[in-house]
Amino acid sequence: MMKILIISTLMIMAPVSIQLPLLSSMMIFALFPLNMSNMFNMISMLNYDMISISLMIMTLWITILMKFSQFNSFMMNSLFSLFLILNLSLVCSFSSNSVLMFYFFFEWSLLPIFMIIMGWGYQMERLKASLYLLFYTLFASLPLLLVILLIMNNSFSSSMFYLTFLNNFFMNNQLITLMTITAFLVKFPMFFVHQWLPKAHVEAPVAGSMILAGVLLKLGGYGLLRLGVLFGSSDLLVKVMVFSLLGGGLLGVVCLSHSDMKVMIAYSSVVHMALIIVGVLSFSSWGINGAMMVMIAHGVCSSGMFSCANMMYERAHSRSIMCNKGILNFFPGMSIMWFMLCMANFGGPFTYNLLGEILLIVNLSTLTALLLSSVILISFFSAAYSLVLYSSTQQGAMFNYSYSLSNMCFRELLVLFSHVWPLIIISVSPMLI
Repeated sequence: MMKILIISTLMIMAPVSIQLPLLSSMMIFALFPLNMSNMFNMISMLNYDMISISLMIMTLWITILMKFSQFNSFMMNSLFSLFLILNLSLVCSFSSNSVLMFYFFFEWSLLPIFMIIMGWGYQMERLKASLYLLFYTLFASLPLLLVILLIMNNSFSSSMFYLTFLNNFFMNNQLITLMTITAFLVKFPMFFVHQWLPKAHVEAPVAGSMILAGVLLKLGGYGLLRLGVLFGSSDLLVKVMVFSLLGGGLLGVVCLSHSDMKVMIAYSSVVHMALIIVGVLSFSSWGINGAMMVMIAHGVCSSGMFSCANMMYERAHSRSIMCNKGILNFFPGMSIMWFMLCMANFGGPFTYNLLGEILLIVNLSTLTALLLSSVILISFFSAAYSLVLYSSTQQGAMFNYSYSLSNMCFRELLVLFSHVWPLIIISVSPMLI
């Protein structure tokens, strides 16, 4: 685990030209021991299994692409320092064996993204957006701290290893379950507590949107997976699953009513999180595996979509789909990458998202067939707004500002390609995760 922390630190500080080779070396170096020992390793306060390893690698991958995307900005040294702090806090969150240590880094990760939005946001509304982000997630996680203190009081340890021995104490306690899942549902976020996410995405710079949608939202799913042994089966979890699916279907309709690309991508993230919540809270092997697949696929896909949307914004100086027309005629390379990302966003063929959504839908059909109507609604509107995002921006006649557009550079194509190829390669060989 320490070698991942060390290499990730060197990776963020390294020159851009050697970051991708360094990341490849890190992956081989980090995953090699998994073939030589047990899949679950517990060393002091750190542990990692395939869930945490997958999320850590995705974190490091997106962090590098953040640096490529936010290439020209003021106060770059300060910004890269925040990237480093955020990267280390996320890696420590995913590798923590202590629930108290997990909570600390879970909350600490808010500070860098808060400062990124405040310092490098686009408009004056960034103050309101960053405060929404901070207070929504901070106050919702305070009950979780009380639960953690209660766990430590009953087990005399903060290790996650002892959580399975406490499930008899917590299993039928609806209040404890509600206090625990609230912090993670706001972090996802779930419908009705999602208002902070579109505001944060709209005001955040491209790097902030990439890490927020790609990794920070997955902390909610990871927390539910780790602390889910405390819940057992309860009516409260069933109600949360039903409410999440209905909200996801409703937000699919809301997403179609917007013309701002970043807002549409942000709402599509909430729609995807609805399926992940149902998969995780089912606590079945199909549901958990499907949720992990969708978390990985959505993390890479949403990061790529925000990056590509920013490339359009830099040329058209507008995020409206009405002001970004005919890009296919000028940038066919960008258009191909945008098509692949939009297709992955609704779980199209040959994408990793498709495999995860199939598992989640099959898992849901084994729970109750009544909720399949909500899944059909989510799938339909996911395809609808993804196709609108593609066709509205790539087709049609170019506006009269086309003379100001600059050609795509190699760096931009590399960023988009680095988002697309993992989705295809992993779908062909899922055993890589």
